[in-house]
Amino acid sequence: MTTDNRNVFSNVKKSILVAGMGILGMLTVVSCEKDNDSTTTKQGKVAISAKGKITNPNGSSSKTAKEVGPKIVLSDFLINLKEFELELDLDYDDDENEQWDNDGFYGYEDEIELEGPFELDLLSGEISFINIDVPVGTYEELEFDIDKSTDTNSEMFGKSILIKGTIDDVPFSFWHDFDEELEIDFEDSQKKIEIVESQTNLTIQFDLTQLLYGVGAVDLSQAVDGNNDGLIEISPEDQDGNNEIADQIKEKLKDIIDLLDD
Repeated sequence: MTTDNRNVFSNVKKSILVAGMGILGMLTVVSCEKDNDSTTTKQGKVAISAKGKITNPNGSSSKTAKEVGPKIVLSDFLINLKEFELELDLDYDDDENEQWDNDGFYGYEDEIELEGPFELDLLSGEISFINIDVPVGTYEELEFDIDKSTDTNSEMFGKSILIKGTIDDVPFSFWHDFDEELEIDFEDSQKKIEIVESQTNLTIQFDLTQLLYGVGAVDLSQAVDGNNDGLIEISPEDQDGNNEIADQIKEKLKDIIDLLDD
């Protein structure tokens, strides 16, 4: 190859190299711009709380116990919740939103703060236990799991729900270890969960009176102290013969949960 030909070949390689670097630079700019766009997704704050609703049948009240029916008084109502998700409304889609994994939900797989578990005492008033940033948008419903506690230091260990109190002045204890995924939305089926840039407050309300008193409630007065040890035990494994009542409470629990907003 002549010197002139070598010079021409060298110049061609330089031109290709410069062009390639220019294309790479353009790709880098485009990639950065896309990343910048994803970080500007509008966020809104969501506070999720829970509370137990009790309509006292005789108008009296107590700081340590709650009467939910004739001769039925609650002293403890503990529940273990985990793995919350907000289901995206099918009419609202944001393919550009990289804050979640685009599975139709914004939840514990996207944001660790939503994972839990959260052990809640529903007799202690309204409890705020989640406060996070969530992409602005329209959501269909709230989903969460009721599951047994894995905290060996808690009296809830191995249990998903624990209720204590008295039935006709005799102490009782109910517990269950079921794992159940629940979906809740507003009583008005046309109402959606709207997350805006200002804070949105959502409250999970458990109507404890509806669970244990009134039409369709579980009749705890039928529970017995079968082994005569001074404690009425109600569970899937108890020795008092109240297993059927335990299953009734478990199933009724699904019907007493509502979603509220401020």
